[in-house]
Amino acid sequence: MISKILNNLDFLIQQDTQNPPRKIYQDDELYIQLKKHFKSHDFKVEITDLGDGHVIFYAKKGNPTELFNVHLDTVPVTASTIKQWDHDPFKLTIVDEKAYGRGSCDIKGAAAILMVLAESADDMAVVFTSDEEGANGCCVQSFIDNNDLSQYQQIIIAEPTNAKAVVSHRGYLSTYIEFSGVCGHSSMAIALEENAIHKANKWLFQALCYAGSFVKDENPAGICFNVGVIKGGEKNNMIAEKVKLDFSARVPSGVSSKEIFENMQVFDKNAQFRAGMMAPPLPADGQNDKASLAFCSKQAIEVANPVDFWTEAALFSQAGFPAIVLGPGNIKQAHTIDEWVEVSQLEKIYNIYQGIIHAS
Repeated sequence: MISKILNNLDFLIQQDTQNPPRKIYQDDELYIQLKKHFKSHDFKVEITDLGDGHVIFYAKKGNPTELFNVHLDTVPVTASTIKQWDHDPFKLTIVDEKAYGRGSCDIKGAAAILMVLAESADDMAVVFTSDEEGANGCCVQSFIDNNDLSQYQQIIIAEPTNAKAVVSHRGYLSTYIEFSGVCGHSSMAIALEENAIHKANKWLFQALCYAGSFVKDENPAGICFNVGVIKGGEKNNMIAEKVKLDFSARVPSGVSSKEIFENMQVFDKNAQFRAGMMAPPLPADGQNDKASLAFCSKQAIEVANPVDFWTEAALFSQAGFPAIVLGPGNIKQAHTIDEWVEVSQLEKIYNIYQGIIHAS
């Protein structure tokens, strides 16, 4: 079993699904082999290519009551960090019972497990998507909107959770801001107030104070506010005319992403704000975790504490489906140099997924 999982994982890691740059298409070798694999075990397979790297792979056999969701895209291996890898990021390497490679933890390990389970399952359904890691993901929402999913009593999103079930996590907000100033010579008096970089920094100071107001003993991460990109200006003797700033926030339960988005705009009413993604928490507003907790109890799956990261489980929850996050590996290994997942975690999740499928 482990040998089969690792063989599948090696194949998946070798498929370049870095997102961005999103060189992912439905006629890639990845989908050719996945389709061949699942169809050879009597699954009905549907592949939907929405363009620009957004691909949905849906495979179903029999009459399953659970649906497993895995994203096959990974974060990039950047040119600036690839020399720091001790192991080839695009080839599986096993050292000290750890499986190394980009996506091994987040989350191709789970996909490799499901490929093995497909060989013996009578009732099973999976949906693999390709746009979770990049901006403007739409695969899961499109899948929900365009399929009758009423037969599924539980959705399992296979993000890394140390083989424990996560039934609660934060909402998510990504925002793009453009600050405008007045171009001119840096000796002009207007530089102090009309420099777009100065405006961005004034906004950022207020935003950081606002984010800090959410930090409590019971919530040390606050709203997980993070500025990831600032771009603008030309030279230090020119007043900066334009600055672009991107930030994300993982919003705690009881606070809406829309509320955070609107409050952040108050600090500079002249800046141009655009929400990239405004996603609910898990469980989504108006939903509860009772069905998921009952499912975990029935399956004897250990339930984890709420986590700070966001997953697409929230989109299924928003649509009214009980959803949990359950997969091999630790989120601390995701997106890292020399990403890895413990082989023992792959085995543990195999056994948990097998129990779910066979009890279906």
